[in-house]
Amino acid sequence: MDQRLIVTTPFLIYLVLCGLFGIGLSTVDAPLTQGQPAFIAIVGLLGPLGAIGLIWARNYAYGAPVLVSTLLTNAWFVVYFFFIHDNPANVFAVSGDGSTAYLTATLGMIAGSLLTAGVGCWLWYHESPGFRSAIDRLLAPTDTKN
Repeated sequence: MDQRLIVTTPFLIYLVLCGLFGIGLSTVDAPLTQGQPAFIAIVGLLGPLGAIGLIWARNYAYGAPVLVSTLLTNAWFVVYFFFIHDNPANVFAVSGDGSTAYLTATLGMIAGSLLTAGVGCWLWYHESPGFRSAIDRLLAPTDTKN
């Protein structure tokens, strides 16, 4: 199977989960701060979309690291601003009929980010000898001789 399809499938699932986040957000009265939509749009959507474009152009040297870095950054941002930080868009600060849908969609967006970043790490490990050797050195048991 083509590696590009393996990476694109969780990315498409992630896009669907982002759409569900948008729908969940529209069901509650949770105003986003000025920078939140821009960050999610640029880092959470355009960055991974550009990375998928690079991967489909078979530029794995840049595509996989960009995919991993943008999605991990997006997952951190969503966890911080929608679960930890005290702001009106916090999932625990909203109430109403759509609050459960909003919470579930936000968790889904985080899970989709992490899943797609994990698959991106797999591609990066598979295609980059430098990254592979760094991971192997990190995970390999140290051979200490006295």
